[in-house]
Amino acid sequence: MIKLAPLHRCLALSFLLAACGGATGTDEDNSGAGADGGAGAECVATADDEASCSDGVDNNCDGKTDCENVECAFDSYCTGGGGGGNTDGCGEATFGGAPLAIPDGVGMSYETAVTITGFDDGQTLLAADGFVSACVTMEHSWLRDLQIEMICPSGELVVLQQFLGTEGGEVYMGMPNDSDGTDPTPGVGAEYCWKADAPNEPMLEWANNNPPPLFETLTLPAGDYRPNSSFNDLVGCTLNGDWSIRATDDWGIDNGYIFEWRVTFNENIIPDCTDWID
Repeated sequence: MIKLAPLHRCLALSFLLAACGGATGTDEDNSGAGADGGAGAECVATADDEASCSDGVDNNCDGKTDCENVECAFDSYCTGGGGGGNTDGCGEATFGGAPLAIPDGVGMSYETAVTITGFDDGQTLLAADGFVSACVTMEHSWLRDLQIEMICPSGELVVLQQFLGTEGGEVYMGMPNDSDGTDPTPGVGAEYCWKADAPNEPMLEWANNNPPPLFETLTLPAGDYRPNSSFNDLVGCTLNGDWSIRATDDWGIDNGYIFEWRVTFNENIIPDCTDWID
């Protein structure tokens, strides 16, 4: 595809949760009358989020129970401190679901958040190595369109992927549908992570230094890339609250989808992880 003029495009940077009516309750005693509606019954939300991470109930009818919910990512029950969860994922919060396309335009920004509550009240990021990575599973038919940022609850941000202007050849992320400008259709996502010690340069620097053969399109390999700005920019961040990914589309035509994203913190700064760290 050659960029000639702005057209209607879509970029997904959000996630769908299961509709309330589609979820079913936990019915451990086989009574058919679970607290969230009972087996086979319509889910009835009792809270806006997973109010309890260990009661076996889908409290907010999002189709996820207890430790499956992002707000339970650092809960002691789910990290092992309470004896009931999976310690392997301590420090990692993942948010995902069915892909969602959002209409975009030149200069338009889209933002989605993961709410984290498992740190101590008032705890802040004291050093850059406390934040390990941000990862997305996504596809897009023109990486050069995008600036992608990670924003912490108190507003500090790091530039993960920097928009470098409207010059340069096409760069795919994942396996996008490059002919779906009027009817956006999800392609196949690839996982990309931003880590301070990643072996690869920032994404567009890598792309510019690894051009494809003439008349061919470059596909950015899945893997780990360094962010465009330092994770030092997050030092001082409030840790509890909404961690957000914001993408700004600065060039017309093309579309993309994000299917899942996650943030990972150093387990040593998370109170609930200390019970099982070697």
